[in-house]
Amino acid sequence: MPALLRPGRIIFGIGFIGLSILCILSKDFIVGRPPAWPATFTMSVSLGYITAVLLVLAAIAIIAIEQKGAAASLLIALFILVLSVPRHMVQFMNDWSNAYKTLALLGGTLIMAGSFLKDNAVVVPGWPVHEPLRKTMVTTGCLLVAVFFISSGYAHFKFADFVENFIPAYIPFRAFWTYFTGICLIAGGIGIVIPATRRPAAMLSGFMVLGWFLLLHIPRFIANTKDASDRLGLCESFIFVGIFFVLSVISVRHER
Repeated sequence: MPALLRPGRIIFGIGFIGLSILCILSKDFIVGRPPAWPATFTMSVSLGYITAVLLVLAAIAIIAIEQKGAAASLLIALFILVLSVPRHMVQFMNDWSNAYKTLALLGGTLIMAGSFLKDNAVVVPGWPVHEPLRKTMVTTGCLLVAVFFISSGYAHFKFADFVENFIPAYIPFRAFWTYFTGICLIAGGIGIVIPATRRPAAMLSGFMVLGWFLLLHIPRFIANTKDASDRLGLCESFIFVGIFFVLSVISVRHER
């Protein structure tokens, strides 16, 4: 098994276990930071608890039960598609950044599922998965992640002052890093869409996000463990590291 495949799955699973804990604390399904449910919807608490438990079980399967990894990844994808994406679409223009992030997390689960599938694998009885479908899942996942990365790179230029203030004061040349990482985000997004550059783009993007996780998200979380946004950012960044590590490995297979 290539070096980054299992670590990527473990990182991805741990990130979703963290998100499931935040779902319990928030008493809602908050993967992708969707807008609040309408006031008339009274089942958000029960939904948050139930989906959190299922997320934990799915994450454990991804980490430890290879035969169930594809089904577990697709279960998470289903939750995001049904419980987060529609809520974002209603208020897309008010929070397009998190809407794209939600789509990227959805895409990441498709990539993760594709990493477990082999030709003629059966996830649902009677529905064997063939190579063209697996490639379509991975390609779709790459497109969704790419849209988020490119839009995030654009945001580094449009909201440069905000991004610069987000960078801890102990990091020098914050203005430079704001624009440089914006360029890297755009390049990474474009790179994972092109099959010939997918592997290096995914690997470099994975290590870039890992750097942010260590240098930005952990210190911000430690400084204020009760900040909801920083707690989510900690888990989300870790998940994307796992997605990119896995993508960098399976890209070799899918390019053949």
